[in-house]
Amino acid sequence: MLVWLRYLLLILPALGTAYFIPLPELGWLTFCVLLLLVWAQARRSWLPEHMRGMASLIETLAIVWLGRTYGGLLFLCHLSGMVASSRDGHEPLRLPQLAFHLVALNATLYGHTDLQLTLVANLCALTIGGLLLRLSDAGRQTRDLEQVYDQLRHKAYELDAARNRLLEYAGRVEQLAQAEERTRIARDIHDDLGHKLIRSKMMLEAAIRLMPDRQAEALKLTGQVRDHLTESMDTLRHTVRRLKPADEELHSFSIRRLIDSLAADRGLAVSHHISGLPRPIYPSLEIILYRNAQEAVTNAIRHGGATEIDLHLHYDNERVVMTVSNNGKLPDLANLRKGLGLSGMEERVRLVGGELTFGGEHPFRIITILPLSQEGSLH
Repeated sequence: MLVWLRYLLLILPALGTAYFIPLPELGWLTFCVLLLLVWAQARRSWLPEHMRGMASLIETLAIVWLGRTYGGLLFLCHLSGMVASSRDGHEPLRLPQLAFHLVALNATLYGHTDLQLTLVANLCALTIGGLLLRLSDAGRQTRDLEQVYDQLRHKAYELDAARNRLLEYAGRVEQLAQAEERTRIARDIHDDLGHKLIRSKMMLEAAIRLMPDRQAEALKLTGQVRDHLTESMDTLRHTVRRLKPADEELHSFSIRRLIDSLAADRGLAVSHHISGLPRPIYPSLEIILYRNAQEAVTNAIRHGGATEIDLHLHYDNERVVMTVSNNGKLPDLANLRKGLGLSGMEERVRLVGGELTFGGEHPFRIITILPLSQEGSLH
């Protein structure tokens, strides 16, 4: 739009001036205006940016000469120069540039028109100049915002890539830990229990061969085999005991433990139901269920004034669904703002490929859905 305005502010004043000059001079005026149009196109498209200041000076001097030579409305061509200055380069129109065009405008009008026309022309130039200043500032701010948006989007891509790398690394660390644990168990069984069992087998075979002729020695070997088997059983118990974590570690993220602590500390009426086919799940999923249940109960007490909490866990073939409902005051879902708690719940669920929903009529429910497949747990 500014490009068309730029050309119109050169063409229309020339057409208006054509009515006030003699016919023999019309051809020369037309030629000069066409040169101005070609210069304007060259200034916009062909000249390098560092030469546009000089081009603006040459164009302004040419308009001053035309205006003082032919008079009429050619002084309005200075408005075209103001529009061009607002488009040159990446910097907005500055006050010194606006002052320069105003001086050139008054130089063109000096001695040719009355004071009233000069005042009107200056007022028009100031108005258009002010609008161009605001438009240039708005364009600069828009470019700054676009640059900031591009930087934020780039940072978001970097964070997303870092999160994916972290998840991949966490999965590999878990796999390595499991492999190391399996190796340790295999070494313990092979080096200790395996050797004892092989020795017991060899002694038992020797006892079988001695049984017909040397029963006393065979009986003695059988007793030794019994002792070795007893030691092997003790070794097996010790190995299994080492595999089992401590009770406080095993139940550190237990839903049952959370419910008991809440009921004891706050005097809540908390109910707990399980349906489907319960089975062991990944520790990472247990932590998510524990944290989400903890946050849901805390929000129900703090914001809803709940006195009764119902927690329902349902297991099916591919997922586990935890529903936490309460009898507290229903929130205004239309104006609900997600704080750190709710945002944290959504982020934890999204990291493992799950889903979080909330709402419904009384009672208010928060539903956490987590996949049980290995692919979903490492999503």
